[in-house]
Amino acid sequence: MIWVHCGDESEVATTLSLVTRLIEHSDATNVLVTCGSACIRAFDMLPTDVTRIEIPSDSPTKCRAFLDEWEPQSLIWNGGALRPTLLRQVHRSCVYATLINARTAGLVQNGSRWLPRATRGAVAPFNRILAADGATATRLIRGGVPAEKIETTGPILEEPIALPYDQYELTVMAEAFETRPTWFAANVTKAEVVHMAAAHLAASRKSHRLLMVLTPRDLDDAEQAAQVLREAGFKVGVRSQGDDPEAEHQAYIADLPDELGLWYRLIPLTFMGGTFSSGGATSPFEPVILGSAVVHGTRKAPHETRFARLATVQACREVRTAAELGIAVSVLISPEQIARMALAGWDEITQNAETLNRLVETALHGSEPHGAAS
Repeated sequence: MIWVHCGDESEVATTLSLVTRLIEHSDATNVLVTCGSACIRAFDMLPTDVTRIEIPSDSPTKCRAFLDEWEPQSLIWNGGALRPTLLRQVHRSCVYATLINARTAGLVQNGSRWLPRATRGAVAPFNRILAADGATATRLIRGGVPAEKIETTGPILEEPIALPYDQYELTVMAEAFETRPTWFAANVTKAEVVHMAAAHLAASRKSHRLLMVLTPRDLDDAEQAAQVLREAGFKVGVRSQGDDPEAEHQAYIADLPDELGLWYRLIPLTFMGGTFSSGGATSPFEPVILGSAVVHGTRKAPHETRFARLATVQACREVRTAAELGIAVSVLISPEQIARMALAGWDEITQNAETLNRLVETALHGSEPHGAAS
């Protein structure tokens, strides 16, 4: 049994990424996820055969009963308060334990250079500690934790999962688009369609062969979206009506279900629908993991943190109006611009891949993989 503990709501996304990696390499029935009551529902998206339960209270009897019932082989503890009684029992049970995303906050009190005695005792059972920064690693060593246990990896962040797509359809659509410049308006709300039309009209003045592919958030709105685009003067193809993208089409409504992954993989520039209206943004990591650069409006909830990560490395562009979106499309549609943004985004969201791979190996085999850095 591989046990993953999520100690804080802020680490839910990271924990989901880690558990997803684990079940790619192991039977899902062998994975146990624990957390506090506040975030237990967040793990409902995991496969149903992954066990999800609340962490037991830190009493000797309940901790012993928990370990006797589940008999974990390895533990990955991600964030939140450490539980000294439980972790002592973990050590006595010879469970290989790894602490990840270790930060000074919560380990050290009042700016002291030393670890409190209780914290030293709680940290001691861990075979390996992955520190989120150099300052934390230094504090741990000063506090008496053996240096060989500690590795400074930086914060381990969530790793998005690529949406699936049909390889045959990708080949067919790539041939249909040929070298035509194309941008994608993804998950667009009904209120945003008119803004997409205005932006596309402006961008088309500088790129006469420009094609916009638009996916309505509600696929039942496809015909209404097509009508708005026709009234704006565009020749429109509709996928659900059997249309393929033709040279005469200036806009294409992609309204078949479960094809977002196809368009993210195919089209190099994506506008994130819901960021101009109150519909709620889609995660920008979805297009980025499949190689598409991102443009978005100012309404980024509930994915503000993800947009901020991409903005830090200049992997996305924020616009406030349809006019600004039109300018952004006409500028960013150049292959050099798009490639630079897409690569920056890819590097940002896959930066933890090697660390996650080693964590998975450690969890599966109960020890640090041979040749891993210390």
